[in-house]
Amino acid sequence: MIALLLVLTLATPEADVKRARDRYEFGAYADAAGAAREILSRSTALPEPVVLEAWRILGLAEYQLGDLPAAREAFIHLLSIDPDQTLDPFLVPPPIVEFFDKVRADAEPELAPLRERKRQLEEQERLAEEARRRLLAEEAIRSGPPSKVILVEEHVYMLNFLPFGVGQFQNGDTTKGIIIAVSQVVLGAINLGAILAHNAIADDPSRRCLVSTPTNCSNPPIPDSDRALLQNIDIVKYLSAGLFWGVYAYGVVDSIANYVPRIETEITPGRTAVKLSWDF
Repeated sequence: MIALLLVLTLATPEADVKRARDRYEFGAYADAAGAAREILSRSTALPEPVVLEAWRILGLAEYQLGDLPAAREAFIHLLSIDPDQTLDPFLVPPPIVEFFDKVRADAEPELAPLRERKRQLEEQERLAEEARRRLLAEEAIRSGPPSKVILVEEHVYMLNFLPFGVGQFQNGDTTKGIIIAVSQVVLGAINLGAILAHNAIADDPSRRCLVSTPTNCSNPPIPDSDRALLQNIDIVKYLSAGLFWGVYAYGVVDSIANYVPRIETEITPGRTAVKLSWDF
């Protein structure tokens, strides 16, 4: 399943055209031409930059293979999409640049109307964008100052993994956060106290016995009574530690389950609305 997801993630038009470019730069011109043709043969609509790059790679590869008619055809397709397309002389060998320039010069009578049409479309898009901005500006003036204020509270995902109910407090679940925090503080204090008590008893030289001690010393140097006490302390120590990490695990799971990346609060006169928003 992971391998399938990885393939689906990498199988994008941009990734495919990059692989075709890599093959060309590596010198595998036939493979590059085949990869470019495969991209251009797809029935689905492709982004214009992908189509332009695929035709460019195909033209370059066909020239390197010695098929000048095929290279010319690819360059004509390239220019039909972008009449102002050029080849970088610092990246492309001079003979190919000269060949491309000649193809463009020969097709100039047909490219001129395409270039003018492209300029007109760009001008129409510019005018449309200006009209949209004027419309929004006029509406802002007409409606006056904003009647509400939006407060945005950004949440940090990594806080879900902190102990003491930090994730619950971030999610606004204060009661649950207090319960988790108090539980972990108490369990942590009990665990620490058990550790200190165990060390104090085990390291106290006055609480020692010898083989010659007549009673309470079946397994020196720890007296039998202290050994039983240490065993009980160990039970408390391990039990409190297990409960501490159990509460921690519950807090993490609960925090992630109720995590909201962003909370938008709309403040209007006499009314307050809360909007939850997810951004990953």
